[in-house]
Amino acid sequence: MKLEKNSVTIGFVSSVHPHSNMHMKTLDLMDSIDEVRLLCIEDQDPVELSKISSKVKVIYKDISELLDDEHIDIIILSARNDLCPEILELSAKAKKHVLFDKPGAVHSKDLHKARDIAEKNNVNLSVMFLNRYRPEIQALKTHVASGIFGKIMSVEARMITSQVRYRDPDYWLFKKRKSGAGILSWLGCHYIDLLSYVLNDRIIEVSAYLDNLNEEDLEVEDTAVLNLKFSKGSLGSFQNGYHIAGSASGYAGASSDNHLAVRGIKGYGTLPFGGPEYIFYSEHESLDLNGIQKMQFTPPDSEAYGGVAGERFLEDFIISSLTGKKFDISIESVIDVLEVIEAAIESSITSKSIRI
Repeated sequence: MKLEKNSVTIGFVSSVHPHSNMHMKTLDLMDSIDEVRLLCIEDQDPVELSKISSKVKVIYKDISELLDDEHIDIIILSARNDLCPEILELSAKAKKHVLFDKPGAVHSKDLHKARDIAEKNNVNLSVMFLNRYRPEIQALKTHVASGIFGKIMSVEARMITSQVRYRDPDYWLFKKRKSGAGILSWLGCHYIDLLSYVLNDRIIEVSAYLDNLNEEDLEVEDTAVLNLKFSKGSLGSFQNGYHIAGSASGYAGASSDNHLAVRGIKGYGTLPFGGPEYIFYSEHESLDLNGIQKMQFTPPDSEAYGGVAGERFLEDFIISSLTGKKFDISIESVIDVLEVIEAAIESSITSKSIRI
């Protein structure tokens, strides 16, 4: 199925959130989106979002009005972590499909009720793990699945970005009651998800150190180092922190130092993440004469959140929802990630390895 031009009506629910403007820009860019019907909560200014796109035609005052609107095909939810679960539950009861910004909850258990309602009503509640759609991630995952790296021994990832001082230390992301955790739930969640996704495996044990090493007095962690054990025996590590000086202020265009690698008996794949290269090597009989290889990716430019990959992600979610199919990246994906984060927090407090 291909989405026709001006064929989809979106319900957009937003609180004050770093990505709301970006999501609205995405909807404005996509030809298939005909109309956006907006609900702003918790001090989000509807005028601000409406200025981004002329597609905003209706502004609602409460969630019941939006959920009663039979013209809405899907809902985009960009809201504070503590606000998301109730909205997801109400949407699932109303049989509305929802694509929500990560992580969507303060605690993994807060999403269980929404998940159960969605399963009962055959509704897609899906999380915006857009990085799965990046071409270099797809290439790495394909190589792992094909066996050219052999048995996977280890994986590692690093996600380092701008210091807290560039990100408004008073923002809700640094308030435990509203956010749940710190950098792990806001940014680390992407990489925890990708490690499991690339390996097609689950994390079953975590040991970790979490700390507050920036100068600001925060309620949540700004630094984390995790050791990971996967169900098939692979071991992994992940470093996450608000550490880079000299960055631009804000949440768009922040400096970063990112990396992801998989190493097996017969080869390896490594990503200087965010760059155009994927580097790999394999001693598999089909590739053993090739040496170290590089793949370059030059996707078309797009101002959408997540670029062209983000546009394709949203298109696929809409198509799955409209055709009654289950979207691959479900609410269960982020529940799994939150369980890993909770295990990391417990490990850091108790100085013990935590089984999941």
